[in-house]
Amino acid sequence: MRPLHARPGTVTLAAGLLGALLCGCSEPGGLQDAGPARPPTALTGPVYAVEGPGKPSLRRPASFEAGESVRLTGLRWLSWGGPTAEATGEASGGWCLPACRDRSYPAKVTFVGLVRKDRSAYYGRAVVVVDGIPPGQHNELRDLRLFVPQQTPR
Repeated sequence: MRPLHARPGTVTLAAGLLGALLCGCSEPGGLQDAGPARPPTALTGPVYAVEGPGKPSLRRPASFEAGESVRLTGLRWLSWGGPTAEATGEASGGWCLPACRDRSYPAKVTFVGLVRKDRSAYYGRAVVVVDGIPPGQHNELRDLRLFVPQQTPR
């Protein structure tokens, strides 16, 4: 292998061309911060929530089983279809036994974590805040995983 020898004029020309190429891609005055990233494009298809495998996709459900131990009823949706969906209603189930077995409690429900699938999306998480229960029982309701189907039905 032979060593590479370049003439001084060739090195200067190459450095000048490289500098012009790099400077030609920037704004006059250098790079500038354009602010925060733009939000993702708006979803144009429907948004659903699903109780579990084999269950139908629901929009603004009046009742919803969030996991095996949380039953939400009387849901009145304040918003739906955006990054979050918010409702008020009642919560009952095995998460606060024995108190919740025969009684439901006022609750605020928030669905979050949109997962896009083809031309629609599904909420992937729920947060339920229940009035009138001891603080320790809220922990189970702070991050409920919702079922998201692998593919949308055709």
